[in-house]
Amino acid sequence: MADSIERHFYLCPPTYYQVEYAINDWMDLNNKVDHALAEAQWQELYALYQSLGVQVTLLEPLPGIPELVFPGDSIFLYGQHAVMSKFRHAERDPEVEPKAAWFGERGFTLHRLPEGMHFEGNAELIRWNDRFFGGHGVRSDAEAYPYLSKLLNIEILPLRLKPPFFHLDVLVLPLDSETVAFVPEAFDRESCELIQAEVPNAIPVGLEEARQLGCNSMVVGDTVIMSTPRAPKFAAALEASGFKTIQLDLTEFYKSGGGVKCLTLEQYAPA
Repeated sequence: MADSIERHFYLCPPTYYQVEYAINDWMDLNNKVDHALAEAQWQELYALYQSLGVQVTLLEPLPGIPELVFPGDSIFLYGQHAVMSKFRHAERDPEVEPKAAWFGERGFTLHRLPEGMHFEGNAELIRWNDRFFGGHGVRSDAEAYPYLSKLLNIEILPLRLKPPFFHLDVLVLPLDSETVAFVPEAFDRESCELIQAEVPNAIPVGLEEARQLGCNSMVVGDTVIMSTPRAPKFAAALEASGFKTIQLDLTEFYKSGGGVKCLTLEQYAPA
């Protein structure tokens, strides 16, 4: 993984975050968000990134758009290119244009997907070394990856997800140049074989701990920032492989199916 000083993260405060609809298996309209607790949990993550030396830019929360707190879902950043997402669920469409406008005003080149193509941004396209894993089959279309590969001149390894998981960032976690954690039961056979063929050291994560969003983590240097303390087997495997773990408790964001990685938009530097 790149050194933290070279990386740039974007976070969006949870000012208007709440569960207003249910479009995945984690969301329940009766499971109300504790706003004070959500703010405290988010602030802990923000402070942690700062203490680790990561450059963090804050995005503006907007009323009526509750999932802006998960900033990577609506856009993908590569250098000064910003690819606008096309969501599978119309409930999330309002996130796209304000996010694109913000980056466009700051000099990014904006790209729209071809008509009819779905792709859910940073949540589905995850860098490992000089290549990317691309998730499809639930929210994003496999056809997005040949298009994005040509547009951005990047190599993408496509992986087909199985429900109830809907984004790749809860199932794949690049750890270093040779090591990737992944959830075997959440992919089809061909995708599992692809990971095992390409990755020298693949660490399996169990389905139960994946449901707790154990794999929805961020790596800074040799530190893995985890979304939950309820993935002890995965944490032990990480520590046995030489990584340090910081296990946050992001219960309020779990109510929407989100954790550390979902809360973080990374601007990938071109290879």
